[in-house]
Amino acid sequence: MMKTSLIAVLVLSPIPAAAQFVPTLDPEPRVCPDRPPRPDWMENANVRDAHKNILVQQMYRAQGLNAVVETGDCSCETRFPSWSAVSDYYFENYAGLDRHEILERTSDYSGTANELRPTARAICEEQGNW
Repeated sequence: MMKTSLIAVLVLSPIPAAAQFVPTLDPEPRVCPDRPPRPDWMENANVRDAHKNILVQQMYRAQGLNAVVETGDCSCETRFPSWSAVSDYYFENYAGLDRHEILERTSDYSGTANELRPTARAICEEQGNW
């Protein structure tokens, strides 16, 4: 009986249930809207080099979360610093790597960021900046 009622609600609702869960593509982030822009070289990169951009984005994400965890500060400047350090490090250490090596590094940075995220989130939520 309960299953039939739920189905009836979903089918007869004026707004389909799926439409209620569609994410919006709001270009303005809810937290720290004045984040530094990505470097021009990333914005203008060839589509075939998307894997390089993803690596740099994961490096940036890990850097910001690590800074929050290390300092206990979740200010916008700490969580979203300038891209210059990450960009410089990429060019000094990873720019010459092949696609496979880039994907390996991306996985490493993503893993690091994912490990740091719960601790950083707790700090940021406490400071109202998540």
